[in-house]
Amino acid sequence: MKRIVFTIAATCMLAVQAMAYNQVRLVINSGISNQQLKEKMERAVSVIMTEINKAQEKSYARLDLPENYITKDARQEINKLWENEHFRCEEEEIVERCLTTHAGYQVRNIPLIVNAAAETKELGYQEAVINFDKNGVITSFYYTINPDLYSKLRMGQMQNRKYEVTDIKDRMMILDYVEHFRTSYNQKDMKFLRQVFSDDALIITGKVVKVRKSEVMPSRNRIIYTTQTKQQYLENLNRAFKAATYIKVTFDDVVIVEHPTIKGIYGVTVHQQWNTNRYSDEGYVFMVWDFRNPDLPQIHVRTWQPDYIDKLRGEKISPNDVFSLGDFDL
Repeated sequence: MKRIVFTIAATCMLAVQAMAYNQVRLVINSGISNQQLKEKMERAVSVIMTEINKAQEKSYARLDLPENYITKDARQEINKLWENEHFRCEEEEIVERCLTTHAGYQVRNIPLIVNAAAETKELGYQEAVINFDKNGVITSFYYTINPDLYSKLRMGQMQNRKYEVTDIKDRMMILDYVEHFRTSYNQKDMKFLRQVFSDDALIITGKVVKVRKSEVMPSRNRIIYTTQTKQQYLENLNRAFKAATYIKVTFDDVVIVEHPTIKGIYGVTVHQQWNTNRYSDEGYVFMVWDFRNPDLPQIHVRTWQPDYIDKLRGEKISPNDVFSLGDFDL
């Protein structure tokens, strides 16, 4: 009898251990009227996030996600993130609305706890955005920009510049690609970066240097600029990817401006924080995005400028000196 009780107890203990990871349930509370499609999307996210929790609990090197809920490309995207950092969702129930996009549907604000640095066991917080096709199949999984910032951008509450984008569909489409672009660095996704930069893309990088004191000028710092081709930039980036144990890139203070005369051309300015186990910096990234082919948008210009000209003196770069559309002849 004791042996039977012990066996039952051991079996129950193993069952509890097997289910130690969070079972995640998505509830879509608005934004879609097709009940069957809504339930399919809820099921897809619930299954995928639960599988991710299972993989994190068991320290799987690779995610094995069910094919009937997610496309091959989306599975590859999530696994690229997983190679760089593991993450999990600690919420048992997520209640969010569904957004309609140009390609299908979207659910945002999926909360994630991220192992930001394997060697320090540091944890970070991210939120994910999940895109679906019109049949409710997951097509992509990205990290979001700041949720409050996204909400303001989406609702057009930051129109403080001439020619800022006013159409909500255009803003959502551009923000979707900006979030994909940001996540591609965390994924070390060279394939996407090769695709998104045009062949003749201009890459400009600013660097602070100290100018020696002269008879007429005191010693001071200034920014010098170097240019790279797409090929040079991607080769240098690939070396940085290989050298870094992890890469964490975040964007904030996003401004999207449309070209005054060329429809489909946009200037996007973001404040970027770049962190790896080897190097970190903060500064402004400006990009010229070409959405004239919305199925294959391209970046023609990417610039980076540091936050500070002289950090010890608190001297920041002037907003008027940050690159914008007017600095480039398109």
